[in-house]
Amino acid sequence: GHTVLLRSDGRAVACGLNDHGQCDVPEPEPGATYSQVAAGGYHTVLLRSDGRAVACGKNLHGQCSLPELGPGATCVQVCAGEHHTVLLGSDGRAVACGSNTYGQCDLPEGERCCFAAAGGGHTVLLLSDGR
Repeated sequence: GHTVLLRSDGRAVACGLNDHGQCDVPEPEPGATYSQVAAGGYHTVLLRSDGRAVACGKNLHGQCSLPELGPGATCVQVCAGEHHTVLLGSDGRAVACGSNTYGQCDLPEGERCCFAAAGGGHTVLLLSDGR
């Protein structure tokens, strides 16, 4: 496994198993920092201060091929499961990519979300109406 840490200066540091580049955290562009990090099974997902998400590591199931958010939306949260990634947009829309073996990427359409979490083979969303 691997661990990703977010430093107080907005830089990310990863350590542990790096057989797929999951610890090769890209440097953010000048003027940008990281505001959130998530470690998956063999991939890492990072949220930049400009609202863009980036990923590194194993992409066998497409978990590092991050989907587009809605028009004009920025990313406000990143989550990483074993082989999937979930992004939450500023418009409340959640999107997912990667393995969908257990339906973990089949997110409800048309629902506004305020929080997301990803586990080994599942995704949990807190909808804005409290469900």
